[in-house]
Amino acid sequence: MNENPSCRVYLFRHGETANSKEVCFNGHFDVGLSVNGEDQFKEWAQVLKDEPFKAIYSSDLERTGLSARLLGQPHQLEPVVYPELRELCFGAWEGLSVAEVEKKFPKQLEERMKNIEAFQVDGGETFEQLKQRVVPRFEKIIASHPNEQIAIVCHGGVNRVILSHLLEVPIKRIFRLKQDYAALNIIQYYGDEPVVELLGGATQMATAPQDKKIAIQ
Repeated sequence: MNENPSCRVYLFRHGETANSKEVCFNGHFDVGLSVNGEDQFKEWAQVLKDEPFKAIYSSDLERTGLSARLLGQPHQLEPVVYPELRELCFGAWEGLSVAEVEKKFPKQLEERMKNIEAFQVDGGETFEQLKQRVVPRFEKIIASHPNEQIAIVCHGGVNRVILSHLLEVPIKRIFRLKQDYAALNIIQYYGDEPVVELLGGATQMATAPQDKKIAIQ
């Protein structure tokens, strides 16, 4: 493996959403952040204020855009937006809670969990289709930042697709990769070889003054 470090990526999931009290299939539904979701990225911004970010990227949805803008404030960086980084499209399920989906589309949730890689909601995408639009954009972003550090704020499904691609995890196993709201994954490239240094990290404010650390939860 090439021992010379190249691009370093801080890959985030957006903060907690305004409709987080119920598990919802937001997909392309443009829900914003909750107050807690904003606070999560204000905290990340402070924890990472001295990191040498050269650019910050996000999808074109509000929950990622605001998370990225908050993260970029200490660096005076505005996010570069790509629609290819949007969450999986849930079609007829967009914006619905789990309870609503179970009521309106009986047995489809069970069917989805049995066939994660190929299941497709009416008007939506499969995870394979998501991978086909996300990974090429991700790779172009990486290629444009040799020997630089960047941040990307995406979605739970998008992050899982990226990480499963890098780790060669089959799509049917992607839910083994935990991605809470505001989770951080750190990927260090050595030439073309990625090493996932942190998976699903969260901020924890330590009790000692001015002592802040990143912990895995």
